[in-house]
Amino acid sequence: MPYFFIVAVSFTIVFLITPVIRYLALKFYVIDKTGYRKIHKKVVTKLGGLAIYLGALGGFITIAVLDPGFFASYYFTILGLLIGVTLMLILGIYDDLQGSSALLKLVIQIIISLLIIKSGFLLKSISIPGLFCIEFGEFSVLLTLFWLVGITNAVNLMDGLDGLAAGVIGIAAFFICIFGLTLGDNFIIYVSLALAGASLAFLKYNFYPAKIFMGDTGSLFLGLIVACLAVYQPNSRQDNPYFIPTLIILFLPILDTTLAIIRRILKKKNIFIGDASHVHHYFIKKGFNQPKTVGIFYLLTFILGVISLSLFLSLNRL
Repeated sequence: MPYFFIVAVSFTIVFLITPVIRYLALKFYVIDKTGYRKIHKKVVTKLGGLAIYLGALGGFITIAVLDPGFFASYYFTILGLLIGVTLMLILGIYDDLQGSSALLKLVIQIIISLLIIKSGFLLKSISIPGLFCIEFGEFSVLLTLFWLVGITNAVNLMDGLDGLAAGVIGIAAFFICIFGLTLGDNFIIYVSLALAGASLAFLKYNFYPAKIFMGDTGSLFLGLIVACLAVYQPNSRQDNPYFIPTLIILFLPILDTTLAIIRRILKKKNIFIGDASHVHHYFIKKGFNQPKTVGIFYLLTFILGVISLSLFLSLNRL
């Protein structure tokens, strides 16, 4: 029963509040203008990520009401996660309103990620039972920092088509929830359900033709929270069981970011300056329209999710 209410609350909040945020964004002219890197041909409001955040927050509040014992037990972890993603949301809002340099954003993302790590989200080890176990030891903090900042920006870079980032993260959250159900891990279940409900509800307004964009407000927040779920370590485990499966699910944004960095280095361009050569741009240039391109990304993400889930179930039967 708590599972249903978490999804219902997060979904309903986003469904109802997104038009309000869109109205305010229009009133104060918070828009995403057209440009050579932009696919859309007319101005669209930003700050939609605020609705996703409020929906997910509503899911957290629902957890506190329906399962106060859980909330009390995981108080420090939940508080650290909430503080971290809220700070990332604020960074995204500032960037959407005022714009900020890539270097400043990177420095702030590193600081926020270190706070997240301090609250317990740490990639300590990965293992495949019966085959190997890799302990990261003193490199744990550095690897976790690289992961958190990397995935945060990978999701941000992927947010280039209507409904793309929200849909991919919604699908990823669905599979991460199944991982949590397999291990009986309520923290993963609750957070991923709140995230899935909020992300999928946003598609009502963000799918082509989008009425509102999530902006950096949403993409940075979504990237960080899904990255946190990947490095979360249940009390019953000595490793990080969600890392490899989540890595597989997020293969597309990781691949896109990696190719972007390599491409800019080879062209001797600043890796922090955006371009119009991402994977989704490639599909558009080849004649695919936005819905078809986004649909391909959804399908591939779902397939990766099934592969990831199969691996996860196999490993946890050993």
